[in-house]
Amino acid sequence: MKTQFLLTFLLTVLGSIIYGQTNATIETKHELNFNDLQHILYFEGISNQKFSIKSDSLKGKNYQIIIKEFKLGKLSKTDVVFNSKEDEYFKIKADSLSFAVLTKMSELSYFKIQFQFDGFSSDRKYTVKPTEKDKFTLKSFFGPKTQLPINLKGLNYFLAYMMPYVRKDKSEAYCEVAQSGIDPEKLYDKYKIPHYFLIAIQFE
Repeated sequence: MKTQFLLTFLLTVLGSIIYGQTNATIETKHELNFNDLQHILYFEGISNQKFSIKSDSLKGKNYQIIIKEFKLGKLSKTDVVFNSKEDEYFKIKADSLSFAVLTKMSELSYFKIQFQFDGFSSDRKYTVKPTEKDKFTLKSFFGPKTQLPINLKGLNYFLAYMMPYVRKDKSEAYCEVAQSGIDPEKLYDKYKIPHYFLIAIQFE
């Protein structure tokens, strides 16, 4: 009787194991959702930020995307990445302007920045020191806010591609700098950031 009971028990356990194994599956999904895309951007080291500018006075205006490079507090380069005056097609035709900004640091010690608009894009590459390439990150001047006032008759800084502020205890900070509220062109004066790029838009 004991032998029969033991045999029945073993067959039951074995059957459960076999049953469980035959019902274990792996599934592949070909579609991508938002989180998947975020994972890909993170894996590739790509920063992506989207912007939308709205005003009743925007229609009919031209604009420029400008990047200023600063080294040790001195302006070393001013680059007009895009100028809508190049063609009538690019002039703003509505009361809003939307675009995305993507950045990626390469293993060859240059970073690529691309501005993606509706139907066209413009990009640039900038070289940095090999010892600095892992220190740069893209930061906005918005802080916790989602909106900022914008000057339709002047230069508007909205992003910085920057190295960190190194505190006395050797810890590093980015947000503290971007959210400080000081003139972006004066970041070196207070934070001694040796190399950074300011990204701006200017309307005409």
